Parts: sequence; structure tokens; C-alpha cells
Amino acid sequence: MTKLLMTVVFLGASGLAQAEDISSVPFNDLDVDRDDTLSLSEAGALPQITAQWQSLDQDGDGKLNRGEYAGYETPAPAAGAKY
Repeated sequence: MTKLLMTVVFLGASGLAQAEDISSVPFNDLDVDRDDTLSLSEAGALPQITAQWQSLDQDGDGKLNRGEYAGYETPAPAAGAKY
């Protein structure tokens, strides 16, 4: 719990929790208990992820695996974006 709190404080203090660079937060930095999944409380450091939790948790197990998190890391391009 202390590690999770430290992570939340670190992310908040560094401005990442509100920055557009959320996708650059490594999975391992959020996976506090090192079980290779993100719980809702671990992902809670990033409000943008918790807001999208239902769509990101594709298998409905209540956790995000690396592949599901990668879906957040690489969001679809904005409508009308030119390549």
C-alpha cells in the first residue's frame, strides 16, 4: 500500500497524472505488486485509465494485462488526422 501511495504521489507531483503523456508511463511502474496485471487501484494513479476501464478490460477479469494496457498506450488517431 505504501508503494502504491508513493507511486500516486510521484505521478501527481511530476504532472503525469494530468499530462497527455500518460501513454509513456511504463506498465511496470504501475504494477506495484508485480503480479504482471494492473488492478483498478494500481491504475487509479491515472484517471484516464480508470475512466476507460470497462473498454480496456477486454476479458472482463477486473485487471489489465500488458496487452490490454497497450490498448491504452496506443490510442486510435483522432478523427481527421493526416498521416
